[in-house]
Amino acid sequence: MVLYARRDVCSVSIPVTSGGCGETHSRPVRNGAPSEEFKLTCPICEGYLKGDRKPKVLRTIPGNKEAGIPARQERVADADPMWSSTPDTVPLTPDEIQVNHVIKERGEQQLKALESLIALKSAGIDVTTRPDVLFFLQKSGLTDTVIHGSVVCPLGHDNTAGVKFCGECGVSMNEQKSIEATPGEIPLNMLHIATLKAKCREAGLSDKGKKDELIARLTT
Repeated sequence: MVLYARRDVCSVSIPVTSGGCGETHSRPVRNGAPSEEFKLTCPICEGYLKGDRKPKVLRTIPGNKEAGIPARQERVADADPMWSSTPDTVPLTPDEIQVNHVIKERGEQQLKALESLIALKSAGIDVTTRPDVLFFLQKSGLTDTVIHGSVVCPLGHDNTAGVKFCGECGVSMNEQKSIEATPGEIPLNMLHIATLKAKCREAGLSDKGKKDELIARLTT
């Protein structure tokens, strides 16, 4: 049998007089940092932590209101509440409980924001023209891609709707239908000036000058 400790348990030492082995079992340290998993493999100490050699205690077992199961009391083993028999059922620390609560609340806010966004778009309302609505959606944690939608450049890169140039390859997003060249043969006049400068540097050419000068330099 193996027991797993709560994340804030650094070590455990159970005296022989109390039913343990008397040695100190510590959380492993890897690369200078405590390991996320603290697995206890000492059968003697495991038995004590599970309450095998201790009188049973009376505890309240919570019910389930949604399922109509009432709470009840029963006598159970006096096990240490900071240990569990599986990694997935390790009790949460107070900080983890708080973080989970915040994440749950944030998720509910994002869900409401998404529902509002869908309703607005269905009504034909452009949220980008409503600063108050846009602010609410952004504060709810929604990304620009979710709010504004996304578009794909001619080379297949995802971008937020409304951008003028692809953030990945620099190709213009205004004339997608006019591009008939295969990947790697994008017309130079459709590339952003920063991309043109990069191409000049790669070719060992000067990256100084305006866009027309850079194109002329690359085509000669």
